[in-house]
Amino acid sequence: MSQITPALRKAFRNLADIMIPGTDTMPRGSDVTLHEDVLDRIMELRPDLEEGFVRGMTAIAGMSAAEGKEHLKQNDKTAYYDIGLIAASGYYMDPRVREAIGYPGQVSNPKKPAPVPEYIANGMLKRVIDRGSIYRPTPDTD
Repeated sequence: MSQITPALRKAFRNLADIMIPGTDTMPRGSDVTLHEDVLDRIMELRPDLEEGFVRGMTAIAGMSAAEGKEHLKQNDKTAYYDIGLIAASGYYMDPRVREAIGYPGQVSNPKKPAPVPEYIANGMLKRVIDRGSIYRPTPDTD
């Protein structure tokens, strides 16, 4: 069961805007709804981050987002890094962000097999293959 309350989500939304401010071409952290479905998806993928997230967000309850960021940076680096990883990961999961940076996401790019060399394709080695292996045993040198 998730320990992420609506109050923690709201605090994360504000903190995400400090960690990932928007520009003319890029959305802010809260614009990609990091604090909603994206947060839930990341917690499904990385449940190991939940403890640090909850601890960090609880510790900064009642602080402004800027104060909270500095408090975590100084007092709980693990929670700070966990929250930053969640914010950055969720940000780049958003299709608008990927489009803005020109990243289509993971795409399959299978390797084409090398062309068959002519000496195999034209049957030149068939006589050798049909004959089978020929060798002379080496003498024992004991």
